[in-house]
Amino acid sequence: MGERGRARGLAAVLGLTVVAVAAAARPAPAQEFLDRGTFLIERGGNEVGREDFAIRRGPARAGAGSILAVATVHYRDRELRPALDLSGDLRPVGYQLDVSSGGRVVERLSVQFGRGRIGVRLAGQQREVLREFPAALGIAVLDDDVFHQFYFLPRAASGGVVSLRLLLPRAPAIVGGAVRRIGDDTVSVSGRKLPADHFALLLDTGEERDFWFTASGDLLRVAIPSREIVATRTALPPR
Repeated sequence: MGERGRARGLAAVLGLTVVAVAAAARPAPAQEFLDRGTFLIERGGNEVGREDFAIRRGPARAGAGSILAVATVHYRDRELRPALDLSGDLRPVGYQLDVSSGGRVVERLSVQFGRGRIGVRLAGQQREVLREFPAALGIAVLDDDVFHQFYFLPRAASGGVVSLRLLLPRAPAIVGGAVRRIGDDTVSVSGRKLPADHFALLLDTGEERDFWFTASGDLLRVAIPSREIVATRTALPPR
């Protein structure tokens, strides 16, 4: 098959993925929230945005459960609406992201995982990209402007390291990384200091990301030192 035929096939499959992810985003009455809340996003100590997110169990697929993670991320000059569809064992199935500015969509991303490959379609005002990557075990989606996605990263035990592959969807690129546990720490949420486990994600590119979880599995904070970005929960989720 020629390049044009492959591009048409990939675009058609991705179009179906967009419909599937959008349909999954419609809430069902019986859905169970795994986590939900708001992150305050700061750069150099100054507020630059907020992220409202929800992670919930979805309807079963092929006899197995599913999970849907959605958010609205507000920045001063743009708004992001990501939707990540996962299997019950946290394998990505589909990903959609709309980026808006001035009330209109300026960039749209669609990703499909399956059949030994990952298909990416990115359409914007300045570029259109169709890419395919070979599927990789243990892959996770991580967008540097979206923070709840750290919920799905593996957490290494004390003294251990967990290797993984990361899809950086808007690059688009796949990079290797490793997660290790730094140790016990505290994170201030709504003026209250909470005990937390501090983890570090080191990418093969040399960049680092830090993230903090409570012992009960609540994601409290994410930091990107190279960008001076810190995203912190404004409150713990209701129980």
